[in-house]
Amino acid sequence: MKKIFPQPSRRWLTGAAAGLVAFTPGAKLSAAVQVLSGDLPLRRAADLKLFSAGYDYVLGTSLDLFVEAARPRDAAECEARILGEIERLRGILSTYDPASEISRVLAGAPVASVELAELLAVYETWSTRTQGLITPRLGGVIVAWREAARTGQLPEAAALTQAARRARAFNVDALGKSFIIDRAVAVARRFASGGLINLGGDIRAWGDSAWTIGVADPRNPADNAAPLTRFTLRDAAVATSGGYARFFDVGGRRFSHLIDPRTLWPCEAGGSATVVARDCVAANALSTAASIGGPAAGATLAAAHGATGYLFGDAAGNNVGGGLIAPAAANGLAPAPSAAPVAPQEAPVAAAHWPAGFQLTLPVILKKHAAGPSPGGGPRPKEIYRPYVVVWVEDAKGKVVRTITVWGTDERYQRKLTTWTNELGRSNESALVTARATRPPGSYTVVWDGKDDVGRRLPMGTYKISLELCREEGHHVFGEATVHCTTEPVTASMTETAESDASTVAYGPPPT
Repeated sequence: MKKIFPQPSRRWLTGAAAGLVAFTPGAKLSAAVQVLSGDLPLRRAADLKLFSAGYDYVLGTSLDLFVEAARPRDAAECEARILGEIERLRGILSTYDPASEISRVLAGAPVASVELAELLAVYETWSTRTQGLITPRLGGVIVAWREAARTGQLPEAAALTQAARRARAFNVDALGKSFIIDRAVAVARRFASGGLINLGGDIRAWGDSAWTIGVADPRNPADNAAPLTRFTLRDAAVATSGGYARFFDVGGRRFSHLIDPRTLWPCEAGGSATVVARDCVAANALSTAASIGGPAAGATLAAAHGATGYLFGDAAGNNVGGGLIAPAAANGLAPAPSAAPVAPQEAPVAAAHWPAGFQLTLPVILKKHAAGPSPGGGPRPKEIYRPYVVVWVEDAKGKVVRTITVWGTDERYQRKLTTWTNELGRSNESALVTARATRPPGSYTVVWDGKDDVGRRLPMGTYKISLELCREEGHHVFGEATVHCTTEPVTASMTETAESDASTVAYGPPPT
């Protein structure tokens, strides 16, 4: 078997709160990552190194693997086993695959596999524990809300009630992904003493090492935005539920994808719930129940069922927490400090400075490529490798004033980003793993707050946003958008490339 796991061009890094740690293959931990862990060192055995890999379009979201191993081939074996288990269980539990077992069950076939029977039993257990807030019997209701999003017409109450009563209308997506993560970790333990799986923001760590975890801010969940807080995770799981990442858009109104079984209507879209527990299923069940039932009910359930930490927030930014992730203040959390040094604020220059509260938001939407030969030989997995990406800002004179984000840490491959490297040469960003509501596959967002690389507020004016992207077995491409930043919100178009879709750059107050 070829050494496919530690290939450098599959490592990536984003900004200080982006949610993805990246390491040079086979290298010791960097000092920056150890600093992020505070006074809790990563107690990795001297003969172990950390290997990582990133994919998109895995179970409808993104996947990051971190494996502690002595040799690249050991890490490669662990990666292959993890991916194999995920794919095996996807073939059983995916409601999006018409050939999966659960799709056949929905069509009338009996339950055949031990895994599907166990997952349905897990649902029954958590339905009892949460007094019905967790249930697999909302498949028909979810279909009705998807249809509402397609037509732009809100569903009638009678239609929702009828959909809820439909026989065999199962949907196991809520706990199914966490069930798969826990099974994949059980396999990984046989091949590596420690590591971490981050599947769309649901995280499970195994082994003795401590991992620094950030909690995404639902009011500003961009990949390079500051987290609400950080905490340390060791041999446990953390999951976040919330409607800010996935939702139903019905006639221009945004509704959470989370359905309240008591009303058959979506929950509040703006809040989030994060829970730390012994395994991913428990963390996900408790965070989902808190999103549906509210913070008070969530706190009671978390205490009753072994959660070691939680953080519940509403759309207004009010947060309540306990255990590992208690809030830093009585009402709301102080933002985590930026990784970049901040210079003293310059004196205002008339009214020319960037308006307070305005930001520039850039979606980065990666294309999904067809399967082909893998770098190590044999069939390439359906998942795609993430590219190296850099996004930076130039002023009207062509001067680079801010590097917004950089994905990728190996300097050999950063140098392939030739335009950015010639201008700036390196990244000074650090990163952490972030718990967040499940993101769509290939869908990322970065924001710019109108400051330069040392934290000084820039004046209003015309700025060019540049995107440079280089993907393994893909293309080296460029996109750009020019934005006139004044006192009024505006939009601009980021050009499509062979590796990314066209997107709309938005300048103005953050979306609500």
